[in-house]
Amino acid sequence: MRLTFFPTGFRLVSDGLRRFWTEAKSIDPDRTEELVYVSMRRTILSLVLLCLWPISTAVGHELSTSYSQIRVAGTNVDIAFTINATEMHNGPQVDIDQDGRVTEAELDASFDALSRAVLDNYQVSIPGSDPIAPDSVEYTFVADNVIRIDLSYIFSEPANDLNVFSSLDEVTQPDHRHLLQIGEGSAARHTVLDQSGPLIEIDYTMGIPQWVTVWEFALLGIKHIVTGYDHLAFLVGLLLVTTTMRSLLKIVTAFTLGHSVTLALATLGVVAIPSRLIESLIALSIAYVAVENFLGRRLAHRWVITFLFGLVHGFGFSNVLQDLGLSSGRLAVSLFSFNAGVEIGQLIFVTVVFPGLYYLARSRWKEQVMSSASVIIMCMGFYWFIQRAIFG
Repeated sequence: MRLTFFPTGFRLVSDGLRRFWTEAKSIDPDRTEELVYVSMRRTILSLVLLCLWPISTAVGHELSTSYSQIRVAGTNVDIAFTINATEMHNGPQVDIDQDGRVTEAELDASFDALSRAVLDNYQVSIPGSDPIAPDSVEYTFVADNVIRIDLSYIFSEPANDLNVFSSLDEVTQPDHRHLLQIGEGSAARHTVLDQSGPLIEIDYTMGIPQWVTVWEFALLGIKHIVTGYDHLAFLVGLLLVTTTMRSLLKIVTAFTLGHSVTLALATLGVVAIPSRLIESLIALSIAYVAVENFLGRRLAHRWVITFLFGLVHGFGFSNVLQDLGLSSGRLAVSLFSFNAGVEIGQLIFVTVVFPGLYYLARSRWKEQVMSSASVIIMCMGFYWFIQRAIFG
């Protein structure tokens, strides 16, 4: 299922322009201002629809992520590689009956093709030599559809330096990111490989420099919020009725505090809530804010509601770090960097969007913008809720 607002918006724009030119032929010059007002009123809904179309059509497009943990002992390199088998959108079809659930029988039947796709696009080598094939490949289920592939390599010389290359975006989807961990415990370091940075050269005796971890996880946080269409829809819903800098500051601060608390609690393992429940609640929070906007009524101060829903969204943000299984020694650095990235991405979005909404809130089209945008966001929220709560 997918929302498709674009054809509707395009048709409304076309009808609006057609009516504009028809009326323009007979309009009295003294009524020019009236014509502009009528035309804008007719097309304001379509413009809002067109602006939100990219969000609506990307509804089911979640970020694709895989993970690996590398351990080195002399010439031996052991890798625990984890991936969701249903994310091989441009690779082998593991979910043979396409029911959204990979069974052991389906995995057994398709594992050779899956392992070839992984090894062709995830390569480990030492400087001055070509990537080698692993000496052993074993697999096991670690969660629904999530498979851990254990790879064991034996090099001809000690693997003090390693090159790790990932082109997994070619068999999954363009925004795929691979989260990589070198070492264990307090010596563990983390980094992210993706389409823009597919290769890392590691001095294993030194590990990954800490500044690389900070930088990569900050970028990961920025990407997560900027491509998190549900979180952005929630922010738009909040900003629609934010008309002063004071109220903007309260809203942004409340959301930041809320999601920072639960992001930390969930990542540290203090609180654990099923992902499906969290994602469903995030969808309901979007719908609720839109309904409040449309009805013009508040059950509580908006900043209070924002803080409470921020707690929910924080659990959603934490899924990225929880799935990685960060070691306790480097958890604080990764958590802080990721959260800083989320805040930077949020600030960028608010800086870009708020001035336009602020202007519209003081224009003659305020009511049209408010009602149209609120209805659209409300429908998106309920659609996401049904998609996540019922269809998983």
